[in-house]
Amino acid sequence: MQLPDGLDVGLYPIEGFTNPEEQPEGNGFFITSRYARNGITFGDKYNRAKADSIQAQFSSLYYGNYELDVSSEEKTPVDFSAYKERVADSINFGIEVARKYEERDLKLLNKPMETKAEFNRKHEYILKDYPNAFVNYDYRGYTVYINSGKRLYHFWGRNAKDSGEKSQTTEMQVRKSEPEVLSLLNRFRPRKLYEVPTEQGFCLPYGFIAGDSGHEPRNIGITYRLQNHPDVTIFFQDLGMKPKAGKEDDLNEKDYVIWLWNWQYQWSAVSKELIKPKWRSIEMDGRKGVGTFVKSVYKDGGLNYGYVAYVQGDRQARNLKPDLLLYVMQDSRQARGNPPMDKDELEKLAEHIVSSIKRR
Repeated sequence: MQLPDGLDVGLYPIEGFTNPEEQPEGNGFFITSRYARNGITFGDKYNRAKADSIQAQFSSLYYGNYELDVSSEEKTPVDFSAYKERVADSINFGIEVARKYEERDLKLLNKPMETKAEFNRKHEYILKDYPNAFVNYDYRGYTVYINSGKRLYHFWGRNAKDSGEKSQTTEMQVRKSEPEVLSLLNRFRPRKLYEVPTEQGFCLPYGFIAGDSGHEPRNIGITYRLQNHPDVTIFFQDLGMKPKAGKEDDLNEKDYVIWLWNWQYQWSAVSKELIKPKWRSIEMDGRKGVGTFVKSVYKDGGLNYGYVAYVQGDRQARNLKPDLLLYVMQDSRQARGNPPMDKDELEKLAEHIVSSIKRR
């Protein structure tokens, strides 16, 4: 995919991990969380109500059995030991909260507390060090924390169900999962934004996993924003797994794009008009799909334009033939003193990106 120069990428602000803002919340009985939530944004701090975060709201990172976090870049090397201590403190706080819930339920509902052995089985954890990484293992799964290139990368493994068996322990999880962890750590490396690795593998924002087959399940949706036109964002999604929500499995190509315009994109507009030709034949990765170019009008008389291109994948084998979705979207409120990108320039930009999309 050929992208213009001068882009920002929607990522997790690194300070939201290493030095989160205190924001205690409770349930009327005790404190249940202490810090502000982190999330994907173009800003230095995540706030879901701010435009910097709204512009990146559709970003998602799922690869194989992992959900991923990729942070922004720190100005100086990350104090990884201090970060590990913060992670341990957060885990210990969560254990304290779980115990307080049990004590509350015993007092108010007369619900028996778990035995000490069972509570410990469920809440024991092991933080194990690896080169430039540590892993939090618990009885149901694990999370990999990587420090590389002044960024933090988190790989959240899929949790197994609680079987209730006494043999389902953290120690067992280490024995079971460590080969998989070592494989990931050996194959992962940082990557510059426009770098195209020569070896086979899978590209993430600022990361690369070597030895990928090309058929792993994934849902990689990345949002970019033009630095000289912050009113314009580019979102590309490679959906190679069954969606958890949405209408991808229910609708044909045209109806799905209509659903996106009605319920997802520029939804606060009072009217939307498909600019002729209303339905455009497009190709991404050598596969045919549909494209639309829309004019949106708002209560205050403001105008925004947006382009959506969509290729439907194989619903029975998305990992082999994924859904591909591109939008180039405008939010003129974010122009920040510069003239918003004009209609023709936005359309030309979108069409160029669509024509450049292909798998390596």
